Amino acid sequence: MKSKLILAAICLLLGGNVHAFAAKPPALSQVKAAVAMKALAESQNYTVNVSQAYPMAGSGVAVPSMVKIEGNQIYSTLPYIGSGYNTFGNNDGMRFTGTISDYKVEAGKKNKVYVSFTATATTGRVYRFKITIFYNGVSYISTSCNNLQAMRYDGTIGFNEAVDTEGAR
Repeated sequence: MKSKLILAAICLLLGGNVHAFAAKPPALSQVKAAVAMKALAESQNYTVNVSQAYPMAGSGVAVPSMVKIEGNQIYSTLPYIGSGYNTFGNNDGMRFTGTISDYKVEAGKKNKVYVSFTATATTGRVYRFKITIFYNGVSYISTSCNNLQAMRYDGTIGFNEAVDTEGAR
């Protein structure tokens, strides 16, 4: 009886973590995917669809939002969960439209791509972004801004969708 109980407990523990034992793609496939992710980042024409936000204090919060890069323009709908200092009535947090400067893309170890840039919102507020892109498209965004606590976001990267402006008329 005791052995059946132990076996059932092990099955339950392993059943919830099946993805932990899933096979990774072959190394060559990972390298090719990482090269494609680097090319996507270098194109400066992509969107990171965010699913989780992590404030400096507290646990993660599910929040559907995005960061869209188009050339030297950025559009962010990221929520801000944290404390602000001397914000003077600016309740937008990380939601803004602005321009990008100091855009850098670097290939890292273990098939990761690192993107860093500074974004200046139309309000004049300056944000610093660091994005880590994994070979499978999973992306981590770290943001900081003067007078706001740093935030981290998790999501996936993809190409910007072409917008049909012809049918809008």
